[in-house]
Amino acid sequence: MRKIFFILVVLVPVIALSFPFNHMGQGNTEVPLNIQKDSSSEQMMGCIGDCAACHSLTPIEAQSILGQKFDVKKVLSIAIKNGYFEVEYETSDGKKEKINLFFSKDKACREVIHLNE
Repeated sequence: MRKIFFILVVLVPVIALSFPFNHMGQGNTEVPLNIQKDSSSEQMMGCIGDCAACHSLTPIEAQSILGQKFDVKKVLSIAIKNGYFEVEYETSDGKKEKINLFFSKDKACREVIHLNE
């Protein structure tokens, strides 16, 4: 009898209340913290779509970063792509190569592999 009482009185409410109530967007939509529903001011969180507003890379900086591991004679162009800088450079052999340098500036790869496609 004690086990049944414990299950009904203690465990069922604890388990029921441990799940979020707003399933699949039904009911009142939750507003992120520090943003008021009727506020006219707009608050940006995370990526706003203009990568160059927060991330920049100069040709000299790209050459010093990539020159540690790759044969970079001259940086030809830097383009901002989805989450990385696409750096086109010339090697000492005169070949043009492209490499992707992530915004963290500590990782580079020849091509970006999208895991969600």
